Amino acid sequence: MKALNKMLLLFCLLFAVSSCDDALEEDPQNLLKPETVQDYDELLNFGYPTTRDYGTQVVLDFYVEMMTDDMDIRYFNQDAIEYPIHPFSFESTHEHPSMLNGYDQSWKNFYQSIYYANVVVDNAASSTGNEGFKEYVRGEAMILRAFSYFKLINLYAKPYDAATAASDPGVPLKLDPTVQAESYTRNSVQEIYDQILEDLSMGISLMEANDQRITSKYKFTPISAKLLASRVALYMEDYERTIEYATEVIDSNSRLFDLSGNTWEFAQTSWGYAQGTHYLNENNSNVLFLYGSNEFYSYIFWPGSLALSDDLTGIFEPGDLRYYYFSYIKGPQGRVPFKFRPFPNRLGEPIRGMRVEEAYLNRAEAYAMTGRQELAFNDINYVRSFKFSDSFEEESGYYEYTTTEYPNEEAVIAAVREERRRELFGEFHRWYDLRRYGMPEIIHQHNNETYVLPQGDPRYILQIPQMELDYNSLMEPNPR
Repeated sequence: MKALNKMLLLFCLLFAVSSCDDALEEDPQNLLKPETVQDYDELLNFGYPTTRDYGTQVVLDFYVEMMTDDMDIRYFNQDAIEYPIHPFSFESTHEHPSMLNGYDQSWKNFYQSIYYANVVVDNAASSTGNEGFKEYVRGEAMILRAFSYFKLINLYAKPYDAATAASDPGVPLKLDPTVQAESYTRNSVQEIYDQILEDLSMGISLMEANDQRITSKYKFTPISAKLLASRVALYMEDYERTIEYATEVIDSNSRLFDLSGNTWEFAQTSWGYAQGTHYLNENNSNVLFLYGSNEFYSYIFWPGSLALSDDLTGIFEPGDLRYYYFSYIKGPQGRVPFKFRPFPNRLGEPIRGMRVEEAYLNRAEAYAMTGRQELAFNDINYVRSFKFSDSFEEESGYYEYTTTEYPNEEAVIAAVREERRRELFGEFHRWYDLRRYGMPEIIHQHNNETYVLPQGDPRYILQIPQMELDYNSLMEPNPR
């Protein structure tokens, strides 16, 4: 309790310093410096962008779900709740006073995570305590920093392209914990990814060499760090590294969320609101990491506005229990995402995370992109075998993809990506996947209006938050 009180005091002091322009020249470490490795471990907990109670929210990138081809706003009532129409209609900025807390908080929250990670990376080694624990905590901080920069670069910069990354503007790179008054400029996309790769490599190495057998789903572990590394490699089109990291995850934990024991009839009549164990429950063995909070309660359930698009629901096959488990019917107009309501009225319940299923899907896509079609289908067929009803009466092997049915590489890639969409919808993958798939055209319709995001449109790169642009005269905005 004494250590926790010390961390709370430090947090308050840090917040006070970072909230005052004329205090930015001070180094928060001068105000109170942790002493033990346990202090730094607790301090790092504050760096995770995750709610700490069931009533509050840590607002992150919720708006990207409203911009994808997976979502519809057929229930939208602007008199009740205004915000969804703004990202849904692809306005020049995703920000609007009607959004949660009135501005985009992802920038602030992820840079706050980076600050805490920097403090731990720079200082934990000189603390008192077990040497192995010190190195593990430093490694964990590097993984958190890599994760935060990965989120930032994929929100506010172009998708990674090896041919242009060295000149594409990214986000500011800050690797020391000293708060300074000068304005920051944007480092290149390549510089940010180089740092992400360095942090992932060193962080995983330190955590594995000094493993503390941490079991919390709210902290990075060596396994969840490798899943993050496989995702980063996939986004960079480094397919061999994607396969390597994903395989290490699967070799460590191959458990998937199993729906297959349920009948198709039961799913159609009994699933829906608060039924069964939620897919992102921390007790599920396939769940590796949880973060964030539930920003969608007011947008879906009270009074509600978001629904699943017909384009998405139309790709689910008969017998695929995910159609009923991951969504439920709200009135005669369509289905809404059950994924955004793990528990009623608990706004702090995380709805973001990393699951073992992603390792199979990452690896399958990497196999497909490198012409290993049988291996790609082996992975997605294995995932599908857990998601279809065992008792569904259809022709034998109904859930299996074969290279006979999909004889060319393009068809295999499309099938693998479609399976990824089915399994991961509503988990903050689709927007980022569409970006790396070449930023295809998206068409939204509502109330006799049609909104188009053309292929390759600059709005696929979100605008730097206006508060940052106003405060920092050197910050280059994204083109519009």
